[in-house]
Amino acid sequence: MTAIENMRRILTEAFSEGKLDVLDDLLHPDFMNHNAPPGVAPGIDGVKWVIEMERRGFPDMTYEVLHEAEVGDLVYQHALVRGTHLGPIFGVAPTGRPVEFREMHVARVRDGRCIEHWGVSETSKVWVQIGKTAPAPHPDQAAAR
Repeated sequence: MTAIENMRRILTEAFSEGKLDVLDDLLHPDFMNHNAPPGVAPGIDGVKWVIEMERRGFPDMTYEVLHEAEVGDLVYQHALVRGTHLGPIFGVAPTGRPVEFREMHVARVRDGRCIEHWGVSETSKVWVQIGKTAPAPHPDQAAAR
């Protein structure tokens, strides 16, 4: 498989379908997520935790890759994420409301496996769509501004 196909599998199989075992084949043992949420390990276990947490809150969550490109050892992806808030997430009880937001991902690939990841997500839209406001920044983050 190509690097793009492997990176697409992370979104479609791991995130959309909850198949965490594919990450062991698609992420390099030295994987580093440069945008791991605060307090979440930046390695493979952290990605698995994020997927489990997201799928508890949005069990029908799907990722649709809208655009992707490969340049050298980098893969770029633009994805549309959809789901329904059917479970608790970040202390917010299920609302039953649908959500839709976009994400951008950049992955550095080595030997066909993702070794580094950078990403941005429209998470503020999720909070609005489930009828909540965005959470206040962590005190350490606020002090760093």
